[in-house]
Amino acid sequence: MKRDRGPTRRETARHRLSLLAAVMTAAALSGPATAAEPVFAPKPLAADQIGAGPRLIYLHHEYPATLDPQNTSAFVGQMAMELFDTLVTYEIDPATGIADQTKIVPRLATSWDISPDNKTLTFHLNPAAKFWDGTPVTADDVYWSIQRALEGRMGWGTTQIETGGIFKTDQMKVIDPHTIAITYPDGMGRYSLRNFASMSLTVMSKAACEKGRAEGDTWCVDWIKKNAMGSGPYKLGEQQSGEAITITANKDYWGDAKPYYSEVMFRVVPDAQTRALLMESGEADFAFVTANEYATLAKSGAVKVFSVPSQQDVTVLRWKPDIPPFDDVKIREAVIKAIPYDRLVKEVCKGFCTPVQNLVGVTTPGYVADPYFTTDVEAARKLVAESKYAGKVPPFEVPVVQGSTNMAAAVIIQDALRGIGVDMQIKPLTQNAFDDAAWGNRDLKVSIHAMGPWWNDFMYWAYWMYRSDSATNHIQFANATLDKDVLAALLIPQSDEASYMKLQDEVLGILNGEHLAAPLFQVNWNAAVSSRVCDVNKFPWGTIAFSWLRPCN
Repeated sequence: MKRDRGPTRRETARHRLSLLAAVMTAAALSGPATAAEPVFAPKPLAADQIGAGPRLIYLHHEYPATLDPQNTSAFVGQMAMELFDTLVTYEIDPATGIADQTKIVPRLATSWDISPDNKTLTFHLNPAAKFWDGTPVTADDVYWSIQRALEGRMGWGTTQIETGGIFKTDQMKVIDPHTIAITYPDGMGRYSLRNFASMSLTVMSKAACEKGRAEGDTWCVDWIKKNAMGSGPYKLGEQQSGEAITITANKDYWGDAKPYYSEVMFRVVPDAQTRALLMESGEADFAFVTANEYATLAKSGAVKVFSVPSQQDVTVLRWKPDIPPFDDVKIREAVIKAIPYDRLVKEVCKGFCTPVQNLVGVTTPGYVADPYFTTDVEAARKLVAESKYAGKVPPFEVPVVQGSTNMAAAVIIQDALRGIGVDMQIKPLTQNAFDDAAWGNRDLKVSIHAMGPWWNDFMYWAYWMYRSDSATNHIQFANATLDKDVLAALLIPQSDEASYMKLQDEVLGILNGEHLAAPLFQVNWNAAVSSRVCDVNKFPWGTIAFSWLRPCN
């Protein structure tokens, strides 16, 4: 189906850039930069200052099922970037505190070479890099960490590694203890180098795994649920099952960003209001809460609230198009037209999300506001009446995490759909139960989902959300053209926008043209942080580099 596409891409690009500039100005995380001293450089510490600061308390709503950085949750992802190192990392924009994924800087690797034919990437490791037990980080550890995901099929981590163009272990070769080469038969792609800064490519100790694992646990899946051996600025400390995990400063950290704070306690506090109260009273330093609590905390002098649109992080209601009632395209259209988009932004987000009228994010290349995604209840009722289910639309179920933003959105959508004669039933689940159904079994017929993608690219988002064998394709959607296009997009250089956008338009034509999802709103990265803590920063997936944090005074 063809529809009016609205503004041209050039007009939209100008709008997007001006919007992004405004957002970045408003969301600068710790004040303006100066030419003499960039705000977000890891400030040097004297030897007696390393790990000498007070304990930070980071509040989270649920205890993690595993500490595995390759099969992770938001909780573990934050810890992973402190416990483990990656080969490279991203430069922080000194004016905003936000990581710039186009600017790659060394971490475990001091340097890297790209062959003239663009098919071989060779990393040279820092010989000073050591795991917490004092053993050196070697190319064998890098090889094993990637092999573990590829051959052990670690879910999220495996898919992330593959988006960078590594599909088989024979693409890797250890040259010597400090050199590893990766070959790309089709040439290095869009994310090949940048991907080595993602948490899926954190480097773990092969020797520690082999020493600690039980017989038959080849890839340390059970061992790493409660154990870790990394080389990062913080070490795994005390674990209180179901209640808290503490990481402690690695005073012998080999890298530049030495940790100031002695410990970070990841404390489980299920209730969002309690998390907000602990922040307001000064008993905690970091919390992620709901929009209601952010609105209250923003007025508190003891707490800073940061909010910026997350890259290509569009919350969608999506469904399998071959299950009732969504096997009728008119029902799919009716649901899209019945959703009260403005009400969701106002009542669910309280201003802490961003309106969006497409599956492409508002700050993502190629965004065009599509007027089709506008509430029109009368049109929705007419579509239901014209459908094969007129007068007897079968109910459908949406599993959501209890107490989450998605739950709040589901309640409003449920109310709106009742008004057009459609019964959406809500199934509340714990986070772990939802993860098991969505990630473990990929067994959702309908879902409300925001992915939090690592890259600010729509095709990367589509690769995860809709590619037939992706770990995040919870509804098991399959389309051969989409599969082909999202894989091809990975190989297009960042500079070749025209070729990339041609594929993007084709995939959007499939998803929007067939009415396969409704974009509810764009998620913002929101964080409540104690006013005592400065140099707050944002890396992809909402992680904060704790080793860069310093006291405000």
